[in-house]
Formats: sequence, C-alpha cells, structure tokens
Amino acid sequence: MSAWQIDRQGIRIGDAAYAQVAVDQALDAVLTYHIPRDLASAAMPGARVTVPLGRGNKPVSGVLLEVGENRELHGAMEAPAQTVAAGAPDESGGLLWPSPRQDPSQKRRIKDILRVHTDVAVVPQDLLELARWIARYYCAPLGLVLSAIVPAGVKTNARLPKRRLVTAGLSPLEADAQGLDGTGRVLRRDRDLLERLIPWLAQQPQTEKAVLDFTGISAATLKRLVKRGWLRIQQQMLLPDGASTTNTSGQQTPGPEGAAAPADHQEPLRLSAEQQAVLANIQPLLDQPTFAVRLIQGVTGSGKTEVYLRAAEEVVSAGRRVIVLVPEIVLTPQTVQRFTRRFERVAIMHSGLTDSQRHQHWRAIADGWAQVIVGVRSAIFAPAANLGLIVVDEEHDSSYKQDSAPRYHGRDVAVRRGQMLNIPVLLGSATPSLESWHNSQTNPHYSLLKLTSRPLGTAMPRVLRVDMKAEQRQRPGLHILSMLLEHRIKEVLGDKGQVILLLNRRGYAHYVACARCDWVLLCDNCDATMVVHRLDGDGRSAGTESSVVRCHYCLTSRLLPKICPQCHAKVVSLGQGTQRAEDEVKRKFPQARVLRMDSDTMRQGRDYQRVLAEFGAGEVDILLGTQMIAKGLDFPNVRLVGVLNADLAMSTPDFRASERTFDLICQVAGRSGRAYQQGTVVVQSFGPDEPAIAYAAQHDYTGFISKELPHRQALGYPPYGRIVRLVASDKNHDLARNQVLLMARWIAAVIPRLKLEGAVRVVGPQLAPLARLVEEFRWEILLFSPVAVNLQRVLEALREQKVFAAVKTALLIDVDPLQMQ
Repeated sequence: MSAWQIDRQGIRIGDAAYAQVAVDQALDAVLTYHIPRDLASAAMPGARVTVPLGRGNKPVSGVLLEVGENRELHGAMEAPAQTVAAGAPDESGGLLWPSPRQDPSQKRRIKDILRVHTDVAVVPQDLLELARWIARYYCAPLGLVLSAIVPAGVKTNARLPKRRLVTAGLSPLEADAQGLDGTGRVLRRDRDLLERLIPWLAQQPQTEKAVLDFTGISAATLKRLVKRGWLRIQQQMLLPDGASTTNTSGQQTPGPEGAAAPADHQEPLRLSAEQQAVLANIQPLLDQPTFAVRLIQGVTGSGKTEVYLRAAEEVVSAGRRVIVLVPEIVLTPQTVQRFTRRFERVAIMHSGLTDSQRHQHWRAIADGWAQVIVGVRSAIFAPAANLGLIVVDEEHDSSYKQDSAPRYHGRDVAVRRGQMLNIPVLLGSATPSLESWHNSQTNPHYSLLKLTSRPLGTAMPRVLRVDMKAEQRQRPGLHILSMLLEHRIKEVLGDKGQVILLLNRRGYAHYVACARCDWVLLCDNCDATMVVHRLDGDGRSAGTESSVVRCHYCLTSRLLPKICPQCHAKVVSLGQGTQRAEDEVKRKFPQARVLRMDSDTMRQGRDYQRVLAEFGAGEVDILLGTQMIAKGLDFPNVRLVGVLNADLAMSTPDFRASERTFDLICQVAGRSGRAYQQGTVVVQSFGPDEPAIAYAAQHDYTGFISKELPHRQALGYPPYGRIVRLVASDKNHDLARNQVLLMARWIAAVIPRLKLEGAVRVVGPQLAPLARLVEEFRWEILLFSPVAVNLQRVLEALREQKVFAAVKTALLIDVDPLQMQ
C-alpha cells in the first residue's frame, strides 16, 4: 500500500470537504483531515494549517495540499498504518519487521483541521509541485521539504516592519467642493496649508516627518488636521529598500537591517566579443521563454556576472523576474551590490537575515515588488510569480548541496524549476562540475558556452609551484610560508598591493601526537582527531595554557594535554591551521594589517560584510582564510594569492578529492590580477606534480577532465553513474549493523522484483569511512546505477513497503551525495 493511499472502508464520511495535509514532521505520509464549515472559505492549496496529530492530538503545523469532497482525496488517515507487503522477506540479522500497527478494518473518524492561518502567505502552486518532486527524487518526507521551502519567519508570521504615512483625507476635487477654494468654510490658516498639502499627498503618501519638514507645522497641528478628517494616517508594511506594499513610485527611504541598500546606478560595461556571442546565444531564450540550460564556462574574471546582468535586464524589461543563486553568504553582499546598481528592487534570501527580515523579503517577492531575487540555495524557493530566468553562479560549488534532510542540490532543483516553468537556466563557473560538463555534451537541453579571456585584456595570473619537500631540505624547521612566497609578499606590500592567503583548515594545529610512540589524540565521541585551537584573539603565539583541543564534528573541547597518556613523553601539536598561519604572517610582516576569515571569526553575516568592506577599502593588506575567500570575490588591488597547502583536499577518502583540489586552486588563483595588472599565484605543495595541482597551475580545465573522466567512467562514478547512500547510525553498534543488514535483505529482494539485476549495483553493508560520529556507530549501503531512474524505482519500492519507516536507528538517505564520509 502506497504512503499516498489508504483503505477507505472504515472512514465515516459525511457531506463535507476533506484536505490533504503535509505536516512539519519527519513523517513520510500525507494525511487526510476534515475541513470544518467555518474554515472552508480559507482552506486552499498552499495555506498554512494547524492540525491534531497522534493519539494525544498534539497541535502541529503543516501545509494544505489539496481539497476535495468525500472520496476524492488519496492521502493517508491522520494515523497511517504500518504495512508489510506479502512475499517480502520478514527476517534479517535476527530482527523481525513490525506487524501492522492497526487493523485495516478498524473504523476511525477523520480529525478536524484546527486552524487555517489566513495571516500567513500561501505557498504558490508551482512551489507545491516542486516540493512534490523534491520529496520523490530525494526520498524525503513532503512535510520536511515544505518546511525547508518556507522560511521560519513566514511560518511564525514574524512581525513585519511598518511605517506611518500621511495621506489626503479628501481628493483635490472633494476639497474644492467642501470649501478649500476660498469660500471661507475653513480657517484661513488651514485653508492655505491644505491647498499645498492635499495635491502633494494625493500624488504620493508621505511620512509624518516629511510632512512636518515640508510645511513647518507642529505635530499637534498635524494631529488636529487628521482628527478633522482633512488628512489620514495609515500603517504601511515596509519592503526592502523602504518601498511598501502600496508605494510603487520609487521613493527611497532607509531600509531594514539586512536589506539591499540602494546603490548608485552603474552604466553597463562594454562587452567583449566573447560576451556578445554568449548573449546572442541566450537572447532567443529570453525573448520567447523556453526551457534550456546554458553552461557558461568562463575563466575567472572573464565577465560572467556582466552576462548575467545583461540577461536579467532583458527579462526584467519584459515584466518578468529573475532568481540569482550564489553558493555562500559571503558572496551575497557583493552580488547584491552589483544588481542594485542596475535594478531598483532587489530582494535577498539567506540564513544571515533575522526572522522578521526573511518574512519581509518573502512578502516583497510574493507581492510582486522584487524584480531580482539574490540568495543562497534556499532562494530557489522564492515565491516569485512570472519568473523568466534562473541563474546559478559558481554552479560547481558543494555549498549548493543541503547537508541535512531534505538533502537537495540547489543547482539541480533550479534546473528542475526552470523545466517546470519552461524558462531558461544559466549555470556559470570557471571550473564546471563534471556532472554539468557531461550534461553539456550529452543532454539535448544543455549547451556549453565559453569565455576564455578577461574583458580588460589582462593576462591570467602567473602560477608558481613550490615543492615543500625541497623547501624543508633547504630550510629546516616549521615554516608555513615558503621563501618564494615570503619574497613575493614583501614585493607586493612594498608596491601598496594586497595579498590573499588560502589555508583550508581552521584552528591552530591539525592534531596532537606523541613524539615517542604512535599515540594520537582522538575524539572520545568520533573517529576523528582533535584540532588545536588558540583561545586568545590577538594573533600572538599561544602557549599550552591558552589552547584547547576541539572536535570539528561534535564540537567537544577540552584543555590541550601536555603528556602522552601511554608513554608519558611530551606531546607535540602537528599540522597547520589558519591560526598558526596568522601567527607566522604577523611575525614575519609586523607592519602589515592582517585579517583572518574563517568560520571561527565569521560568526554573523555582518562579520563578513565588515571584513570585505575593510579589505575593499584598502584598510587590510593581507586577507588570510579558508575556502570562503576563494569564491567569487572581486578586489582589483589583489596582486598576489598564496595557496599555503594545496594537498589538504587530496588526503580525503573521496573520489571527488582531485576535482575539489583543482577547483579550489583555480578559484582562489582567480582572485589575483583582476584589474589591468597581471597577478601572481604561489601554490605550495608536497606533491606539486599531482595532475589536479599541475593542471590548475596551467588554468587547464580541459586537460584536467581528460585525465579525470576515464577514472570515473571505469568505476561507474558520476557523471557516468548515479549513487544513493544509506547510512544507519546508533550508539549501539550491533543495532546499527543489524538495521543495515535488514535493509540489504530488502534491497536484495526488491531488485529482482523490479527486473533490475545488473542495472543496480550494491556495495555493503560496510562501516562508513567515518565509522563513529557524535557517539554513534555508522553503517552504510551504497547503490550505484548508470541512470537515476533505476535508483528511484528501488527507493520508491522501499518506501512503499515502509522499509525506511521501520528502521529503528537514525537513517540518512542521500541521493547524489557529494560527501562520502
């Protein structure tokens, strides 16, 4: 029995309406509720509702999906039965599957909806359809998907900022009829004042302060005019940039915190011949909206953003709207600024906003105010009607993949939404993901467009590789900066240039070990090393008294030990982190102004904005940080980029390690020399001849993929195959193992039933690479297939048989996983 169906035999149905509801719970079923007569007029698809759930009738929130009379709906009752299909395996690993929880013939009355929230925005129909697709494809409860789509501030109806506006109590004609034409029916002082005010306010309402400033009257006089009915005061909801639901005349007033600030209008830049060719290819899709995906592969600094802006201008001028996705919050301010220089009404969506701001921007979009929506992956769910274009910048970035349920990929959801709405989607990157590149070669809806040079004619940065093994032989001791990089930094600082240094590992040292025996300090809760973190914040070297060790997975911390617990020898802190690198940079360049940018220092959105503003204003000489500084930042005075350890990503047990290394080096290298002067990049590595590093040093994407793709194809890895990862985790090792064995037996039974022998390959059960995480043991199964539909059929069959619902441990279902740990 499907989760979308029920046996209706025992349901007592009267002459009334019923509704399907997806509740905000990890419940893989859509529930049917009765709509009371007094709520019927407000019950419509997409509305937020409160319903009773479970035996205790706990009130929970949800989204109304469908309304119908009597037997027209096909949802589960409020308490769906667990069922097991006939002929399926009933025993594995010593555990029995549960029997049905209720007798299907038992009569139960469908419960009433408690409340329809008319004060909360309705989820548009196209987003409901998109949510259904996400729930199916990513094997996630529909309620969780809808909960992810609607921001918290909208669900809770967070208070919206408002302002008081003065409007004319009478129209100019009504004012003339009532004696403002000099007949003496109004006091002369009021008549002269109102003759000036009413025509002015009739054109556009004004704030109380504006009226007082314009007329010079007192607040008491204004209050008297309002009391007599000549003027009126109305409350008006503020939208971004100070616009409101009724103010569409373009008047600018201070916007709320987090909103896109108005920017000076910027004239479009002159396009290069390559940019013009790319736009000419896109133009027919914009004139007559049609679903198509254009992958724009442009070297860093090639002007992809200008192409996005020109395409967006075409769409907005035709009265349609645009969604622009960026991978990180840190990129949002720069991207927003570029778009606000071209467009009057830009809304933003990201996790750095307060609930009130999220509600405000959601309403701005839903009410049709926003022309362009800029944000991170969740912005793909913006409730924008009449969309004409979706842009996904830096489409290769792993930040587009949600790491908690529902584990959707923002880029792929963007493509799906474009297909559903029949509009074009632009994907942009200097280093396209191998999946997108492969689609551009094999999928008829995709095309590859290239930007191979920078519009200003600036050459790509020179990339110099440093072999750190040879460096250590020449200069013994611990040195994070090579001699070459030190020399280049000194040159650039002397020439008033700026430097970016990348080290993609935060903390002070990567691990603690004994100098005598093989002991390494591991987390008590996870199979991971403890990372040393300095506690002081002044950038000086810290002794053991002021340092702690911390697990980056479970966040457990404790004091840094001094003595090995096994042999009682002195322990040492090994490896590099951004804190240690900061110490060395400040010690070797004491006159330089240095800022560190990692998740330890960037706790809030305004921290990003502050650091980037200071760096952009030339108040910082050296910006040191993790991968967040490698993406999309554009600072023309950056002359030098240093990659302090290019080997870090290569050490992870993941088939994408080489691709990530190549992407990171290319992306951070592109921050250098973006104006008229060629930049320099120094890449430090213990394996500088590794293909990923060597090809990145040559800016050779084609060379890299020609080396990488044959390995992927031989193993059936993406882009030549699809993967589903199932991970059961529990503090009880045997329970986690048995549950995975149980799933494996079901999978082994389902595959031949679906006639997919040879089409779906099963790896496992096996311990996950990170076998213990936050005190829980982790066992996994991997499913491989050349095409996604085969894996979807297997997952759907397992869902129908309630296999996942019966698992007695935490269960992670990851479709198209990016992390394999």
